[in-house]
Amino acid sequence: MGYENEKLQEFEEYIKNRRVAIIGLGVSNLPLIDYFHEKKSNVTVFDSREIGEIPKEIIDKITNYTMEMSLRKRIFIKIA
Repeated sequence: MGYENEKLQEFEEYIKNRRVAIIGLGVSNLPLIDYFHEKKSNVTVFDSREIGEIPKEIIDKITNYTMEMSLRKRIFIKIA
């Protein structure tokens, strides 16, 4: 008799076809690329580096999964 995590199953059903952001492509976020692809989420990856600074295998995976990327973007807030 196995344990079933109902909350995890509920979450995984909830994120199916939902928009998800992965902020930063550090080592701890890399497994999220596979996880959210497997769960059929609509993923956008954000990173402060330029494309040439990110390992090719990571860029290839994101491209193969048809995820969107937003690299080297800066957010400016106008202060009155």
